[in-house]
Amino acid sequence: MLPSACAKIIVIGAGVGGLSAAIRLARQGHAVLVLEARAQAGGLASGFTAGGFIFDAGPYILLDKPGLEWAFDHLGIALDALPLTPIEAVYHVLHEDGTTTAFDRSLEATAAAFEAQYPGSGAQYQAFVARTGAIHRNVQPLTFHSHPGVWDVLRNGSLGSVPFMLSSLGGVLEKSELPAQVRAGIGIWTHIAGQPMAQAPAPMAFVPSLFHGVGAFLPRGGMRAVPELLLATALAVGVELRFNTKVAGIRAPHGTATGVVTVAGEELPARAVLSDASGIGTYVELVKDFPEAQKEKLRQLPLQSPGTCVYLAVRGRRPPYYVRFKLRGQGCTAFVQPGLLAPELAQDGWFPARLISPLAHPEAARLGPEGQQKLLDEQLAEPWWQEGIDEYQVLHRRTTFEWGRDYHLYRDSMNPVMTAQLMRKGRLAHRSPTIKNLYLTGSSTHPGQWVSFCAIAGILAADSLTHDLPAHA
Repeated sequence: MLPSACAKIIVIGAGVGGLSAAIRLARQGHAVLVLEARAQAGGLASGFTAGGFIFDAGPYILLDKPGLEWAFDHLGIALDALPLTPIEAVYHVLHEDGTTTAFDRSLEATAAAFEAQYPGSGAQYQAFVARTGAIHRNVQPLTFHSHPGVWDVLRNGSLGSVPFMLSSLGGVLEKSELPAQVRAGIGIWTHIAGQPMAQAPAPMAFVPSLFHGVGAFLPRGGMRAVPELLLATALAVGVELRFNTKVAGIRAPHGTATGVVTVAGEELPARAVLSDASGIGTYVELVKDFPEAQKEKLRQLPLQSPGTCVYLAVRGRRPPYYVRFKLRGQGCTAFVQPGLLAPELAQDGWFPARLISPLAHPEAARLGPEGQQKLLDEQLAEPWWQEGIDEYQVLHRRTTFEWGRDYHLYRDSMNPVMTAQLMRKGRLAHRSPTIKNLYLTGSSTHPGQWVSFCAIAGILAADSLTHDLPAHA
């Protein structure tokens, strides 16, 4: 099957990365067809309805505003098309020993609270935020390059930041000499990936400087508002979308992508293929003739599980923190209360909330479906998240296996774990180094795992494609 001169660019998956790539390609003059296996766009950033409440379906809870601004600018979307709600009381951490640490939008308030708990730590924390913030500002332009290399680093003047970037989060926090509880609070985000801080990449230390600097935000209407806006934009610029159309394979005779075949057996020619499916799954499952030795290397990459989630209706709220975490060993549970930011979500005094429990991918597999359901029961019974809550109703539950089934995930995973080792080697490339006319986007590719980074990745993948195959060539 050879692509005709008028064949479209086929995008596999209508996640944030796929929709962003499709918009960018359409604005560059390409004819684009997006194939989505589900009946809804957005992937793990999409919405979900239970008990009359609308939830963010996936584990995303905070937004990277600078990354979203860059992406929207390159997609021709006005930022005010997505109103953002600022978060003043960002998150609160309950440690295993009963102590707590809290992180507010205000650097001064956060540092003062630390100082009261651990004398001397307030100034240390402010110095840590200033130092990591300066490094972030220095390396941030590299975020908008597809797999930046040594020359990109030199041109950007970022050579001095290389030792930091090659470090682990654990190493960076250890050098800060902050109290252990403060370090654990800063590093809470690595527990979401199910990895210890000794293996996590140093850039995860940028998070405090981001929400103290530009601020932390939630889109009005929830994180699902991002793919909803992208979908509307894609349709407006002429992108063709087909839902309930799952791709079974990518045709790549002689090492060149020429189209796809669906599970229904339909063969669709393409000028090029851009995959927003799992990067690993694209090579391992969709490209049938991909060399087995290379498939095996990809199979060895550690995977990040989406964990488990309970969708709740709660009567009463526990202000002020949007997210409350409970640490347990190398794991945590997050209680997310969007009703604190959007009181209009209330229905007869009830508010939507989520209890999200990240799991390391091997641990999720070890527990199995029954073990995960038991874990959910245990976490629901814990009193910490129920403080300030008068009543609650369980509206829906999801295990990692249900995530995998409902969202067509590769091995029930979100993406490769962002380890320090993977950071040094680089994420999966947007331009396939082995299959001509095959491109990848989404959270398995550079530059990261936030919703905004998926959009950035879609733009970078689209630009790589257009560089190789101009629309009117």
